[in-house]
Amino acid sequence: MMNLSHEQMMEISQYAFTRMDGAWFLALAKKFGVETAWEMDVEAWKQFSYVFGKNLRKKYIRNPVWPESFLDAMDIFSRVLKIEGRVITVKGDQITVRITDCETQKAIAKAGVADCGIVTIHTYERIVGGLFENEIKVRAVHTKNLNHGDDCCEVIITRC
Repeated sequence: MMNLSHEQMMEISQYAFTRMDGAWFLALAKKFGVETAWEMDVEAWKQFSYVFGKNLRKKYIRNPVWPESFLDAMDIFSRVLKIEGRVITVKGDQITVRITDCETQKAIAKAGVADCGIVTIHTYERIVGGLFENEIKVRAVHTKNLNHGDDCCEVIITRC
């Protein structure tokens, strides 16, 4: 049996997760068209993100506090998805996330068939829903996109 380090296992897991997401999307797009693939992808990410937030609350962030616990959740989420080059600023009830290096974005750019922006906004909103048991609501807006030629992906999250 191979003896892999924690870091090696994390790297393999990150690769597998992002590639499986992409493979699922491409298979769906091939069979049912890109529009249907997008609809299903958004629904899958909404569900996944909500459950991800709930799991964090249940096991790791038992008494979440806004915005610190959301920022912790985003750190965990970003590590799982290998979203690097991330800068977060907080100003009042507004959080701005800027990303310059993201495995999912790289895979999307390579495939040339999708854009992660719509999924991203729902993902952030639903993580908050799961983490805070729908007691806190946010609105996320994707204002810049690496796949559209911007210098970063930027999402502005505002507490409602």
